[in-house]
Amino acid sequence: MLIVIVVAAFMIIALLAVVMLVIAKRQNQMKTEYDVLSYLKNNPDKASLYMLKNGVEMISYHAEVQRPLASTAKLIVAVEFARQLVNKSLDQDEEIPLEELQRFYIPGSDGGAHEKWMESVKAQNKIIENRVTLFEIARGMLIQSSNANMEFLMQRLGLDAINANLQHLSMTSHDRLFPFSSAGLICSFVQEQEKISFEEALLSIEGMSREEYMAHAMNIHDILGNGKDSSAIKRWNTRKSYARELQLMESRKQPRGTARDYANLMRAIQNETLLPHAINGVLKSLLEQPVDATKMKEFGNKGGSSISILTEAFYCTDIKENQIQLALFIHEESELEQIWLRKKTHLFLAKLLTDSLFEEEVQRELSVQVDDSISPNGS
Repeated sequence: MLIVIVVAAFMIIALLAVVMLVIAKRQNQMKTEYDVLSYLKNNPDKASLYMLKNGVEMISYHAEVQRPLASTAKLIVAVEFARQLVNKSLDQDEEIPLEELQRFYIPGSDGGAHEKWMESVKAQNKIIENRVTLFEIARGMLIQSSNANMEFLMQRLGLDAINANLQHLSMTSHDRLFPFSSAGLICSFVQEQEKISFEEALLSIEGMSREEYMAHAMNIHDILGNGKDSSAIKRWNTRKSYARELQLMESRKQPRGTARDYANLMRAIQNETLLPHAINGVLKSLLEQPVDATKMKEFGNKGGSSISILTEAFYCTDIKENQIQLALFIHEESELEQIWLRKKTHLFLAKLLTDSLFEEEVQRELSVQVDDSISPNGS
């Protein structure tokens, strides 16, 4: 009898969970750009927004708080790629064997981005004898957001050279970049090296300083890059590597930057004020995407996401010749909140760019100073 009662109780709990999930899903589908605005207003500890219009600051909402960047950080890699093309350290037409990229490919780590890039270059006949150009690799890092391409370029360009751009760009609130795709293998790597359990590895990672975490990521990156341990990814890329608790921890340890810095970087690219000037054209050719001519004249962007990160940085020129640069950074660890934000944030941004009344409302609602309780590190 007791067993029957226990089973019935579990069935009721499961049924209630399903019902609550269905209700939440329906509520999420009904959310609009105004719900995104409400979220931003009510979560100053989790969100930043900075917007420039024709050189004038329009919105500055916790814009100097460091938040994890996810793939938006790839912009800094792209800046160094452009610099090395311009100073002739690289030839954009150099053909790279695909196997050099595959060394860094971690299945399941980037939401299928690398596979989409591969499909794209194949469809465009840009793979010649299993080789692809450096330019296509860089564009795939930005447009499709391939993590493997990013890590290959980190190896090829040099992380010291990439990070030197933070000083050149006056992005002094930006963490140093490191191979944050390789970092996704740290837990399994630590388990193997120290012969400890998954739970013990989690505790070890949680207690790591940023420098220790970066050092582990760099070690794994080097192992993958030299190609000597062909089974490394298969051994370390396990199902537990995608445990929610671990992914949340990894997101917190990603490189951080500010919305102000990234909007200003986008402005510099659009207005071609980066030095040397030739790099601006390279960056535009990597970033810009086709636009609806009835709404926009140009648009260049880089977004990023993880289990708890949602970031977007872009520049555009609208049909009225307004030049706009914007960065929106969200770090939200609630799964339910993340689900609807991913689907509705584009509605918010589209309306902000095209509806002056909504722009004024956003300005009013978010016209606050950073609360003293929020530290510069966003903690």
